[in-house]
Amino acid sequence: MEKPPSKVAQGRLLTLEVQSTGTRIWLGPAWAVLCGAVASGGLEISWHTIVALLVALLLADSLLGTVWRLAASNRWALAAGESGNPGQKGATPTLPYTLPGSAGYRVSSFLGERIARWRSSIWPRFGSSVLGLAFNSFFALLVAALLGAGPLSLAGVALLIAGWRLAVPRAREGIRLGLASCFLAGLPWLMGYVIFRDLSLVGNQPDLVAKALVWAGIYAAAFHAYQLLSRETLSRGAGLLNLAHLAAAAILVIVKQPILAGIVALVWLPQVLLQPLMLSTGDGLWYLGRVQAFTMAAMMVTALAAAI
Repeated sequence: MEKPPSKVAQGRLLTLEVQSTGTRIWLGPAWAVLCGAVASGGLEISWHTIVALLVALLLADSLLGTVWRLAASNRWALAAGESGNPGQKGATPTLPYTLPGSAGYRVSSFLGERIARWRSSIWPRFGSSVLGLAFNSFFALLVAALLGAGPLSLAGVALLIAGWRLAVPRAREGIRLGLASCFLAGLPWLMGYVIFRDLSLVGNQPDLVAKALVWAGIYAAAFHAYQLLSRETLSRGAGLLNLAHLAAAAILVIVKQPILAGIVALVWLPQVLLQPLMLSTGDGLWYLGRVQAFTMAAMMVTALAAAI
């Protein structure tokens, strides 16, 4: 009988696995990076551009996406509940030269109980998630640093958002979805934009910053609408999706791009026509499967308009 490979003989500390997320929302970080890169107007047919774009996709979708998946996991709410309920008190070490009943004794006892609880219960169950979160965060910052100061700053903001989500695992659903839209849609769009845009030029022209924030906000709004639709919050999701398309078309008219505004309105029409059927059947996932291509096309058209 063949023996399984020995873990001692492998000599490795970490194992990386690649698998499909199985998501039904394609309007996510990868498409956001592509739209932001197109909006920058700096895409060229060269090996440097192709490699930078692929690295940006790896950063936004795989690395930061994994960070968000781990930070937004429901297991942290369970861990918080367990750490807040230390259970039976055991013999925990206290600080030397502290008298029973003193402030130092109470603090050391409090910390000792929770450290013991972490070692005995939480770490064996959630240790792999903690290591994965730390490794992906570090690797994301490392990759972002290779892309430049702009992507590094945005990656830092993304990790701050993930840290807040991790620290408040029981936040309201509206706050959780809003943070997810910012993390998985708005920031990746800006990341794709700053990678291929001269930051010195952006600093000298504040209107470019405003335009980039507006288009990233519209993209994040469309993604947020998709999150609502996937959770069967149909009326709010449909209304926000319509608002995102209307805002995009209106801005294109204001910036004197009527042809592109007409294209956005054209790809928005099938989405509106299918909404009564979606509301009557109550099936948001069915609706998403039929309109995502139109929304993705609308977001790419707005990116082309920003590049002109």
